[in-house]
Amino acid sequence: MEITKTEFEKILSVATSATVEVYEKVEPHFNAAYDECKADVLGNWGTSAAEDAHHEVLTAIVKEWVAFRAFLDVFRQLDLVLTPTGFGVVSTNQMAPASKQRVDALIGHLRDSALRTHGRLLSELCKLGSDWGLSRQAEENIDTLFYDFRLLQKMQGPAASHLDWQAAQRLIGEADEALRLKLSNQYMDHLLTAVRCDTVTADDRPVIFQCRHIINLWIAGDQEAVRLKMRRLLSTLDADLEKYEIYGQFGYPVNHHENFQNTQDAPAYVFG
Repeated sequence: MEITKTEFEKILSVATSATVEVYEKVEPHFNAAYDECKADVLGNWGTSAAEDAHHEVLTAIVKEWVAFRAFLDVFRQLDLVLTPTGFGVVSTNQMAPASKQRVDALIGHLRDSALRTHGRLLSELCKLGSDWGLSRQAEENIDTLFYDFRLLQKMQGPAASHLDWQAAQRLIGEADEALRLKLSNQYMDHLLTAVRCDTVTADDRPVIFQCRHIINLWIAGDQEAVRLKMRRLLSTLDADLEKYEIYGQFGYPVNHHENFQNTQDAPAYVFG
């Protein structure tokens, strides 16, 4: 996949410079980044679609993903400075490297942008339906309902960063396990498959919305709000077990099991 200098500088405006060529330093690393994208995110179906002229949006997002990954992987090796227009490669003795604080701040911003691109890429891949949605890459990248960094920024504010996302991963896993204990593995897997294959129904949508809010509250550490939201979610599901058949079969019995009554007509009557 070819990424031109114009495309690269449009994606990473900080790499634009009239006097130096950051693109020439990063371009040799595009192939490795694209191979990583194919193996870890696209899979066979996603790769075929990304290289198909009929999937222009997907192709453009893949190019963004590759550009960000290649640049972020190698930027500290490139002896970069910050010019008035962005990054540049040191080419004279008259240009001093930028301070570590300035570079780190800008790189942090780029990592945030790269995560948003990753979320957009997954959303676009889901539109391929079961072709991509049933792949290993889909299962690995969308392993919980809170798989997209943009959800964190939407629910906790745009100031949420890649560092917040990294810190949230363990909590997202904990919240997912709590939901599975209440709703059942079968029902949670059903919802995840619907998301990956772009088959979310009008009935699934409010459940997914409430699950994401529960995960967000878990990340925020508000366990009382989690309990309230969980009760509301269970009430939604319990109210129509025919509509939520998988939950009714596997989740409802766990949440509403009856205590054993030790009566003489019980099959397991205990004498004493």
